[in-house]
Amino acid sequence: MILLFLKSIILGISIAMPVGPISTLAIKNCLTRGFKIGFATSFGASITEGFYGFVATGGLAFISKFLTSYISEVKLISGTALIMLALYEIKTARNFSFEEIKTNSRGFFQTMFLATFLTLGSPVTIVLFIGVFATMTGTVLTPEQMAVTVFGIFTGSVIWAFILCGTVSKIRHKLSKDWMAWIKIIAAVVIGSFGIYGICSVIFR
Repeated sequence: MILLFLKSIILGISIAMPVGPISTLAIKNCLTRGFKIGFATSFGASITEGFYGFVATGGLAFISKFLTSYISEVKLISGTALIMLALYEIKTARNFSFEEIKTNSRGFFQTMFLATFLTLGSPVTIVLFIGVFATMTGTVLTPEQMAVTVFGIFTGSVIWAFILCGTVSKIRHKLSKDWMAWIKIIAAVVIGSFGIYGICSVIFR
């Protein structure tokens, strides 16, 4: 069980590490709103990754079937939300001051729930878990093994969230206001690109 848990942690870290829309949003939030909100973003993604891990290990077959049947709708909604978020970030890129970081640290749960929803339809997360689904096909796990695997994936994702947000938060004070504005704009472009990709992957499939 210990070996399975360690393998699951490594899997969780490997799934969380690629820089997708949520990682980009987490980095941006760390820089402009502090560690707390940046971590809330990553933690929301960890919840979704744990959920996908549960489905991948055969937790609930009907959930897997539901996600497969309605994945296009999920990607369209998530993609639209990412584009709207990107436009908002670009619009407010210059409206920033370091003094606002403390007040902006409110809204932990709102940020977490938003990130959880966006990760559900994130193309990066979906592609990564397609691989997990494939490796789990035909594998029968006991309830105990399933619990250990899911908790390991979640734990690995949270570990990476601490590493990412902690590292980014330490360099925040070394950046000027202009740099922060450009980072917000670049992050918004990346986030919006993932949203466009998600929508296009449904329209032009």
